[in-house]
Amino acid sequence: MGKINFIFVSILLVICQSSLWAASENQLAVISKAGELNGIALQCRFLEQTQRLKRAMVLNLPKERKLGEWFDVNTNLSFMDFISSKSACPDAHSFRSQIDSSIKQIESAFKQ
Repeated sequence: MGKINFIFVSILLVICQSSLWAASENQLAVISKAGELNGIALQCRFLEQTQRLKRAMVLNLPKERKLGEWFDVNTNLSFMDFISSKSACPDAHSFRSQIDSSIKQIESAFKQ
C-alpha cells in the first residue's frame, strides 16, 4: 500500500475508531484483508470471488454500517493501489485459495 494510502487509512481509522470500538483489532485486520482482496478481484474481473467475499461478510459480520464501510474503504484503496502500481493479476487458482483463506479468517474472527 502506498504512503498516501497508508496515511489515509490511518486518518480514517482515527476518525472511525469510536464507531468501530465493538470490533477488535484482529477483526478489523480481517475485514481490511478481505477488502484488499476484493479490490484485486474487481480489477481482475474475478467476479465470483467478489461475490463469495461479500456473502461471507454478510453471513458473519454484525450488521453494523461502519464495518461495511471499513470493507468498502479497503476495497477502494486496494483497487486504486493495484491500478497505480500496474500490478499483474494473479492466476485464478492461487487467488481462489487466498479468498478461501480470507473467508475462513472472517468466519473465525466473527464466531458468535
